[in-house]
Amino acid sequence: MHFFTSITTSYLPKARVLAETLKKTNPDAIMHLVVSDDLPADFDIKKENFDYVWYAEDFIKTENNNKWFFLHTVVELCTAVKGAAALHILKETNADKIIYLDPDIGVFNDLTPLSKMLDKNSVLLTPHQIEPVTSKENIINDEICSLKHGVYNFGFFAVKNDKNGLKFLNWWNDRLMDFCFDDIPNGIFTDQKWGDLAPALFDFVKIIHEPEYNVATWNLATRTVTGNEKDGWFVNGKPLRFYHFTGFDSGAHRIVLASHAKPGDPVWNLSLMYEEMMNNNGQEQHGKTQFKYAFYNNGKKIEKRDRKLFRTRTDVYNYFDNPFDNECYLWMRKNNRTDITDVLSVCKNFKKYKLLRKFSIGKAHKKYKQKHMYYENLLNEIKSKL
Repeated sequence: MHFFTSITTSYLPKARVLAETLKKTNPDAIMHLVVSDDLPADFDIKKENFDYVWYAEDFIKTENNNKWFFLHTVVELCTAVKGAAALHILKETNADKIIYLDPDIGVFNDLTPLSKMLDKNSVLLTPHQIEPVTSKENIINDEICSLKHGVYNFGFFAVKNDKNGLKFLNWWNDRLMDFCFDDIPNGIFTDQKWGDLAPALFDFVKIIHEPEYNVATWNLATRTVTGNEKDGWFVNGKPLRFYHFTGFDSGAHRIVLASHAKPGDPVWNLSLMYEEMMNNNGQEQHGKTQFKYAFYNNGKKIEKRDRKLFRTRTDVYNYFDNPFDNECYLWMRKNNRTDITDVLSVCKNFKKYKLLRKFSIGKAHKKYKQKHMYYENLLNEIKSKL
């Protein structure tokens, strides 16, 4: 089976863990790495668990690629290329089937059952939840969150290279090329919200309800992880196929995990094992690397509000042929002032690091304490100006 993931350099350590765990449990797997960035100078595919590397610039074809890449934040970009990447890989390799896995996934068992499902179906999707939750807290954290971000988690999807599979991929890719943005107020969340329409539009989409696929903090209210590294991992008594370690870099993973389990529980041990694997694969070296499209050509960082304005102002979009140039930077600094979203961002980070400070120890606690105090002072400064 052919698998692929989509990254920038900061996610290379996670992608390495994905490839390592995939090849360990599925020795015949063919792993493709899709990159929307420049890989480190010392990257050598001969020393990696990747069989192919594809650069987004080589298969993204628009009237003006400079404008298209400028439009997207790092998360938006890595998700926007997924449909085009799947089509490109199928065309170049003539693979019968292709499976996408987010880079922050670990594979812990044989995935042959997915191939068998694709023998009878053209598209496979996994919902964030497959059972109703019972508490109000979990309704808010899990079900309402899914209503905002998408019913199906597109950290995984699988497609058969047939008429129906290609029909789905072309439909989805057309939407991603124009509308892959984090814009929940307008009904869009990157590549994922489009998936809500898929079962209604295509009768060949199979929804996987088995609990052993795509286990993550967003469904731990109804899935219990047991076992250990030596004897294997299980979920609800079944062999765990793959776990989605979402939110590690932001700290959200541990915050949500703490609401479902205690340190020492199997799912905590699984999380610690994954963290160690990340560190062994270069997390400290690459984990904070900014992707190359984060900056103007003059080295100044592109603000999220710059991308949003460029996307929404037709006159600005049409005027700047290459928005990465200094001319666009100077115009943005003069005309694109700080708006309320920056204040909301400060509030969000203040609350986030307050929680992380509470649930951390040692060096991590010290780091989160400093960040919590930084955003607290910034929030007080904002309040003083109101």
